[in-house]
Amino acid sequence: MTRFHDERATVIAAQIDQINAIGWEGACDMALQQHVAKSELSPVETVLRFDMFRKRAQDMADKRQAIWAEQISQGISGIEWYTVEYGGMTVELPRLCEELMLVPGDKEILMQSNSVAFGFLAHWNMVFKLWHYDRETESRWLSSRWSQFYAEYMSREWLELWAEDEVYQILLPDGTFQDKPTFAINACCCWGNPEAIHRTTAYSDSGSSWFQWNNFTPWR
Repeated sequence: MTRFHDERATVIAAQIDQINAIGWEGACDMALQQHVAKSELSPVETVLRFDMFRKRAQDMADKRQAIWAEQISQGISGIEWYTVEYGGMTVELPRLCEELMLVPGDKEILMQSNSVAFGFLAHWNMVFKLWHYDRETESRWLSSRWSQFYAEYMSREWLELWAEDEVYQILLPDGTFQDKPTFAINACCCWGNPEAIHRTTAYSDSGSSWFQWNNFTPWR
C-alpha cells in the first residue's frame, strides 16, 4: 500500500501512467511488427512505419517531459510512502515514485527515514543469515555480517527495503511434494541521485548496495 507525500502527485502519476500505457500499446502492435519482420511491406512502407513508431515515441516523451516540468515548477514532491511488513512488524518508508521526478527537499525525506529502516533491520538481524550481492564475483552472493552492513549503511545516504514471504512446493525423492517456506528481507543502501540509482552507468556517483537477510542460500 502506498500514498503520495503530496496529494497533488496522484493526478500527475496517473497522467504519466496513461501516457506510458498508450506508448506500450503502440510498441506492442504485434500484427504490424509481424508484417515488418516477414518483409510483407515494401521498403518504402517499412521506412514509413518505423518513422511513425519513432514519432509516436518522441511524442510520448515530449508529453512526459511537459508533465514533469509542471510537477517541478509547482514543487510537487515525487515521494511516495510504502509499507514494509514482516513478522507482525510494520514500517512506512519513502521512495521516489517511478512515474515522478525529484524536487528540492525530496532527497532529505529519503535520508530522514534511515533510523526507522535501520531499526527494522536490526530487529531481524539475529533471526536470519545475511548476504551481500556482488556482481563482480562468480557466485554473486557473498555471506556477510552485521558489521559489514553497518559500515556500508554509515557510508551511504538512505535505505530502500522490501520483504518476501512465500511458500512454494518441492518434489521429494519419493514423488511427494513438500511446502518450503521462503523468507527474505532485502535492503539497498543508496547514494547519489535517487533518479539514477538503478542505472548501472550512474555508478559510482549514484547507486545502491544490496543486502539480504533470509533462511536460504540466494540464487546465483
